[in-house]
Amino acid sequence: MGDNKSEIARFREQQALEEQAAWLGLYGLASGTARHDVIRKRIGQGAERIVQLLEEDKYQDIQKLMTTDPWGREVRRVTRQSLRDNTKEGPNGQAHSGR
Repeated sequence: MGDNKSEIARFREQQALEEQAAWLGLYGLASGTARHDVIRKRIGQGAERIVQLLEEDKYQDIQKLMTTDPWGREVRRVTRQSLRDNTKEGPNGQAHSGR
């Protein structure tokens, strides 16, 4: 297709795309996952599960639950050394640019 659209036609098309993106952001598939009530409910369910496991003396299950993200991936423990490695920070705490 050629680019024979007028400036007004391109503006209207861009505006329609932006409106669609805004609508999808507000009402699309992920619209309910970031609401505060949903987040608080999930945190409460997680806490209840940990308390239940404590009562059942299932400490290994608790450790596994607390070191795995909600999608089942292993969470890497963050230490000062790993932070230094990720920021290329030297042993004296100074970040260097690698030049």
